[in-house]
Amino acid sequence: MNDRQALGQAGEAAAAQYLKERGYGILEKNFRCTVGEIDLIATKDDFLVFIEVKTRKAGSPVHPSLSVTARKQAKVRQVGEVYCSTHPRMVLQPRFDVISVEMGEGKEFVEHIENAF
Repeated sequence: MNDRQALGQAGEAAAAQYLKERGYGILEKNFRCTVGEIDLIATKDDFLVFIEVKTRKAGSPVHPSLSVTARKQAKVRQVGEVYCSTHPRMVLQPRFDVISVEMGEGKEFVEHIENAF
């Protein structure tokens, strides 16, 4: 595993912990299908939440959330549609969130953007 992959995995773990502490139920981590992948799928209240996690080292000149481009948003929506079609009993309202994680010196800063796109 390279440094970039390790950073991404640490960010996803931090995001999952953040969500659990706020009452989200984590259904899937790194859900993959032929269309692509979603980092986290969770439930909260009446929502089925598809979450894209972006992680950067602290001090990075670009905020992590800015790397969720229109193309990435479309891909996440497509994967969300596949998930819903393969889980027909899941009748919650879908929502698409972004979690930005900045990692540094043993600490992480997590920012959660609900209904990001």
